Amino acid sequence: MLRFPNPGSTIDNFVRVYGAAFERLNGRVVDLDDIVEAVVAANLATSSGYMGTEAVARSTREDRSRDPLFNQLKMYAELFRMLGWLHPTPESSLNYTFTLLGKQLVAAGRDYWPLLEECILGISFPTPILAVKGEFNLRPFACLLRVMVAAGGYLARDEMIVGPLSASDDRGPRAVEEIADKVMAARKSQAASKAALAAVAELRRTQVNTLHNYTRWPIAVLRDSGWAEEANVSYRDGRKYRAWALTAKGQAVAARVSASLDLRAADAERMTPDERNAVALLAHYQMLDRAGFDVTPVAERVAAAKAVALPVLARRGMRGNGLLFSPFQALSLPHIAAVFPAGATAPRVERGAGTVGVAGRDDRSHLFVAPRLVAARGATEPQAEAVRAELVALLKRHKTPARAAAAFAEAHAGDTQAEFYPLVTFLFRILGFRSEHSRAGVNYQRWDACVWVGEAALPVEIKSPTEEVFLSTKAVRQALENKVILLSRGGLTTRRELTSLVVGYQLPNERGEMSTLIDDVFKAYGLRLGVIDITALAHLTARAIAEGVTIDGDQLSQLRGFLDV
Repeated sequence: MLRFPNPGSTIDNFVRVYGAAFERLNGRVVDLDDIVEAVVAANLATSSGYMGTEAVARSTREDRSRDPLFNQLKMYAELFRMLGWLHPTPESSLNYTFTLLGKQLVAAGRDYWPLLEECILGISFPTPILAVKGEFNLRPFACLLRVMVAAGGYLARDEMIVGPLSASDDRGPRAVEEIADKVMAARKSQAASKAALAAVAELRRTQVNTLHNYTRWPIAVLRDSGWAEEANVSYRDGRKYRAWALTAKGQAVAARVSASLDLRAADAERMTPDERNAVALLAHYQMLDRAGFDVTPVAERVAAAKAVALPVLARRGMRGNGLLFSPFQALSLPHIAAVFPAGATAPRVERGAGTVGVAGRDDRSHLFVAPRLVAARGATEPQAEAVRAELVALLKRHKTPARAAAAFAEAHAGDTQAEFYPLVTFLFRILGFRSEHSRAGVNYQRWDACVWVGEAALPVEIKSPTEEVFLSTKAVRQALENKVILLSRGGLTTRRELTSLVVGYQLPNERGEMSTLIDDVFKAYGLRLGVIDITALAHLTARAIAEGVTIDGDQLSQLRGFLDV
């Protein structure tokens, strides 16, 4: 039986653990002890009821097989390797490097689920990245979904063990049907199901409870992804039992994988280096595109790869764009390095419908504020027409506000203060708010711009991308100073309870320090600080143009934390 370790309770916490290790250790060759220290430092693991260095001290054993933290993180690392986020080095299978795919997962932030789902479907065996006990030619989660379809749309935990998780090969012409036949035979009665499960336990020389433990992570995936939900079903003798039934989303994913060309590591090994490189690059960026990343910056490179890869894939039976292959999960490090050299950067992820849970970041969900939309306020001022026209053109080209906003931000990545400060005010104007930026050399205007909600002014601290790509806590402190100075010196109508805004190019990957500062300022002084990046502001503006909606002024004026579109 294929064994999936069970290191934690939820997928959300699983991703947080990876994010914590990545943020602290990326760029280094690390071992399990390094990962233990990083995760404990992020307060994501405890031992004997203790946290921090005391947890490590109480967990450490001379016999590492009896070290609780070491063994828990060993299970995490095994799953991270399956998902392509962590790779063993050529010199030692006990030393690891973080991958570009892992970097992209962290870059997705709270919207990690679409890319995680791609990585889950990308798990396949055998792989040069991780050796598992037994001989498997299997893509387990794709097989699991296909067997669910073939077995009436549902599987119970024990049926997963008897069927897809005990399959050794899912590639024969009737492989999935034969696995489903085993499941259907076990559905004759509860006794038949128990007998089939006992046979697997005897064959594997293990206990039934141990087999059950191997299903915890697969079931968490089905549950938390929304691919399946619990349902009451019946044996053929009429007795009820609980199972996991495919949702509409799960059925759609199952249909996609069934219609895709399933390419494995062995298939890639039989290609020429140029063919393999082209297929790997195309497959990876198709994964990112499906996961909501903006891949337009690499469009030329993808087109060149497609010209080489498509004839190769067509000979193997691919029709359309249906390809199931994840190079970071199927290829060796030297092969990956040939396609994705060290230092490659992650494309920008589009902000959208992900599930809450920040990979490796603070968990202050109250500081991630979704906009409350109301009807737009009417025509924009003439000075903002050039920015409006730019967004209109991007909406026409990219079809959705999210993609248009990502392209807009990319186009302004090199803006200086002289270009970026007016740009921010124009975006607010299109949203229907009066906004002015301060003139250079006017020292009594401490803030960079102001936005008016009704008669009240909100000071705005702006950081152009040429000043800092990632917003810093310094910008938040300056926003606090802006509010204090405005309240002290006057000059504009405002109120103490109204926010002081920060607008910059991009939010930092690690927001814990910034979140703590925003919370501490509010607790100590009752002052609100709101943070908006240019992609979020452009996204709102694109929706104002395309849909006639804008952010509620009352919400904007009370913003505390990060505006999360």
